[in-house]
Amino acid sequence: MIKKFKMQITVIFVLFLLGTSHFNCFAMGSKKSIVNFTIGINQFMEHPLLDATYRGIMDVLKEKGLTEATNSKVILKNANGDINIAVQINKQFVDQKVNMIVALGTPSAQSACKLTQKIPVIFGAITDPVASGIVDSLQKPGGNKTGTSDRWPYEKQVGLIKEIVPTAKKVGIVLNPGESNTEASMKYIRPLLKQNAMIPVEVPVANTSEVLNAAKSLIGRCDVMLIPGDNTVIAAIGAMVRVANENKIPLFCGSTASVEKGGLATYGNNYYEIGKETGRIIANVLINGINPGDIPVSVATESDLIINLNAAKKQNIVIPDNLREKAKKIIK
Repeated sequence: MIKKFKMQITVIFVLFLLGTSHFNCFAMGSKKSIVNFTIGINQFMEHPLLDATYRGIMDVLKEKGLTEATNSKVILKNANGDINIAVQINKQFVDQKVNMIVALGTPSAQSACKLTQKIPVIFGAITDPVASGIVDSLQKPGGNKTGTSDRWPYEKQVGLIKEIVPTAKKVGIVLNPGESNTEASMKYIRPLLKQNAMIPVEVPVANTSEVLNAAKSLIGRCDVMLIPGDNTVIAAIGAMVRVANENKIPLFCGSTASVEKGGLATYGNNYYEIGKETGRIIANVLINGINPGDIPVSVATESDLIINLNAAKKQNIVIPDNLREKAKKIIK
């Protein structure tokens, strides 16, 4: 009798273990284990916007457990603004068979999508992923790619020029026409300037070393200057600020980081938050196994007014009281 009782207990225990094992298998089958992921990050160049995006990504990856402690690895490489280097970096990632390529900057994303249709490509802070040929549409990116867009609130940014400098007629713009994101932003800026009775005075550059002389060439030819969504010019913000301050030319920017470095004012996106949203998409694809092409591109919707009073003084500008009152941040 005792032996029979012991046998029944043993059978029940074994069934329990089998049931638990089955449950664990089911649970693990519902999403991928957070182990052995290699993420290659291709950052097109160092500048405040992409740096903040990268920080946001890394903070979310840590929060989601995608760290070295779980055998996951992040490889960060910088193309230093060179399209050819960006292509080589992506080729290296493909050869290494990374689990995901994260592209920060339009050229990095474009080459990644051309080089692989199998490895997931998640892009961060791309101005116009549709016009640049990266995705089919914002709602249905298609294939192996998706990510975040940093489309700026151009309507507010151009309108801000008229609010602060009502007499402005000519807007000086230094830009690199070789950057697809630059042209993507200019397709909004040009018609908005026209609507506000202003005309653009554009000076093209090919790299950061040309920005200073290009800005100098605008002296006497414009009432204000505006920095569009141009990686090359943003990376050389110091040169733009120098010319603006020395010649009392109001310098309007598209990014909050550029205002913090000496620009006058802007309505801008929070790139750290864009990075965090990019990180959440990365985690959703890797951990939950979601197909990137089925995840809509996340577009920044909120913008904050930021004003640099120190720059206003150097550029001989008085900021209206109503703008000071609604500014999210004022730099003194």
